[in-house]
Amino acid sequence: MKLRTFISIDLDKSEKIVDFATVLRDAEPTLKLVDPSQIHITLKFLGSTDEDLIPAIGEIMHDAVKGISPFTISLRSVGAFPSMNRIRVIWIGVNDILPLATIAGRLDEKLADLGITRESRPFAPHITLARARSDAPNPVLRQIIHDRKDVDFGTQEVKSIRLEQSILTRCGPEYVLLDEATFTE
Repeated sequence: MKLRTFISIDLDKSEKIVDFATVLRDAEPTLKLVDPSQIHITLKFLGSTDEDLIPAIGEIMHDAVKGISPFTISLRSVGAFPSMNRIRVIWIGVNDILPLATIAGRLDEKLADLGITRESRPFAPHITLARARSDAPNPVLRQIIHDRKDVDFGTQEVKSIRLEQSILTRCGPEYVLLDEATFTE
């Protein structure tokens, strides 16, 4: 059986992020906001994954975090993909990315041994906050993002990475934890 999976760092709910999401929703009601309880940083999107590979992926995750102690990241800045003129995704940036990049690189390298395609783009950690239903120019959203481009959304302690199954439903994705690799102190 195939499962839709990804490896991520789950984040605690942040009132600053919820408040920003509310501003976005009020400005553009058609935005698809990410549920605040599901906010995460994707380290590796695996996509359609053979269920038989889940134990091997778990082992790779545990190896990828060896020697990494819990660390703190700061959430700062706001932007849009693919550009401010064609807003499809609104994101919050992540600073202090060296440990994240180290883990993501280890995962990418070892998962390739299982036949999982390596990343073609450089690792750019971010939190996806909202998705637009079209990329039509939206000057109001552009201004909101511009006005908050340097906002500090606080810090979060990172203690583990998680392998999650994403089940797509009409009400949005549901995530099921398949494995977790906790950092050593």
